[in-house]
Amino acid sequence: MAMGKWQVFSQMIEDEKNYIVGRIKDDTKPMHSGNVEYLAGHGYTTDREYCERMAKALNGEPLC
Repeated sequence: MAMGKWQVFSQMIEDEKNYIVGRIKDDTKPMHSGNVEYLAGHGYTTDREYCERMAKALNGEPLC
């Protein structure tokens, strides 16, 4: 089972776009709620840039 890279997922909540950091647990299978791991301790936020920085850091990518 190959874990996917951390990425930003979005969802509309009460007419506002919200974001969360997560990754696909098994990238050989379709995306569904049982195949996604969300970053522990971090829920949805309206701050997309924050989520993008978190995903990059978790993937070992430069933040600049």
